[in-house]
Amino acid sequence: MKPGLAELRWAYVLFALLTLETLLVAWLAPRPAALLLVLPLLAVQGGAVWLAPRIVTLVRGHRQLKESFEQELDFARQVMESVNHGLTVLDGDGRFTYVNRAYAQMLGLPASALVGRTPFEFTVPDDHAQLQEGRRAREAGQASSYRTRLRRTDGTTLDVIVTGTPQWHKGRIVGNFAVIAPLGELMNDLCCEKRRQAGAGGDQSDQG
Repeated sequence: MKPGLAELRWAYVLFALLTLETLLVAWLAPRPAALLLVLPLLAVQGGAVWLAPRIVTLVRGHRQLKESFEQELDFARQVMESVNHGLTVLDGDGRFTYVNRAYAQMLGLPASALVGRTPFEFTVPDDHAQLQEGRRAREAGQASSYRTRLRRTDGTTLDVIVTGTPQWHKGRIVGNFAVIAPLGELMNDLCCEKRRQAGAGGDQSDQG
């Protein structure tokens, strides 16, 4: 059944009962008094009958929009959870509103334990200046990238590269997105790419 259709049917049943009640009142009451009583009631009911399908249309549109938004949000979360690098979303106060599984694993904490906290709590104090500089850049509407060290729950540190981008809404910055990649993985990827290029160059020389 389409969203709002059940509500519309119950509304028409209610209007029918009200109309029946009005007619009974008109039949039982004296005729002149009944006419004065029935006409306003019929006018109100007629207006309600006219308005009901329009209200249902609005409700149906709202439900469909909400379902569409929830599907898009669920898809976005699946994509963010599937990547190997850390992904975080911060609000205007610099607090996590979302972190993916990869970032939580870097720190050794569940993702739910990070929401509402700030990156400063999980960064080596000597590197707080980089975070402050990156935040000022994003507040100015610019993307920023910097190297920093995360503090893990086991007491070790992890060198990472953070790339942050401001989050815009209706022409103003309401937070930011950040991608966090372990430096070791980036260096390994770079070495693999260089070896691949070198191998491709050697193959071309052999063919020549």
